[in-house]
Amino acid sequence: MGIGLEDKGASKGDLARSNIKNTARHLFARYGIDTVTIRDIAKAAGQRNGGSVNYYFRSKEDLIREIIDDAARYRDVLSGGRLDEMEASGAPMTIRGLLKANFLPADVDDLEEMRLFTMLQTYRRDLMHTQIPNRWDGSFQRCVTLLRPLLPDYSEAVLRQRLYFLVPYMWTFLATREAIEGQAEFWKEFWADPAAIEGLFDTAEAILIALPSQETQAAMSAV
Repeated sequence: MGIGLEDKGASKGDLARSNIKNTARHLFARYGIDTVTIRDIAKAAGQRNGGSVNYYFRSKEDLIREIIDDAARYRDVLSGGRLDEMEASGAPMTIRGLLKANFLPADVDDLEEMRLFTMLQTYRRDLMHTQIPNRWDGSFQRCVTLLRPLLPDYSEAVLRQRLYFLVPYMWTFLATREAIEGQAEFWKEFWADPAAIEGLFDTAEAILIALPSQETQAAMSAV
């Protein structure tokens, strides 16, 4: 994924710290955050015991917070760069283009990014919603600003609700694209179809552009 890596001039301690963090990120993405223990991380990182993890990160929760920061910062910079390119091109903004700027993985061969976000959303939802806003969500808020003129008939409440639906939906489905050992054959075959990823973005667009039902409008009016 390219996050949490130290430069070539890093000290032995910095490299050990980076290795522990990268190992933890991989384990969390694959097995879940509550399932993976400090001992699991230390063993996978080639450390003698869990004390080394606590030495560098004080606690598992501090390690998780740093991983959230790294992942969210990386995604924010990546998406911001894509938005810069779109605006510099002078081409009209589209809902699909904005969705791809925000949700396409950095590398089609490395989709651990989306599995990690899915696991964090599942196991540390409250932490995600306190750690990221106003720190690492600049590109997402910029995307929302660019989306508003494309959905002029939507109230702020409807757009906000649709985005809340959309984010975990996209993370979860993109997470199933990663080819890992033990991956269900169904998902391997499903994502082998080159139209599948475009179909996913079809459904993402549909989440945003489908008009609110009478039931939804009535429920919102009743609040």
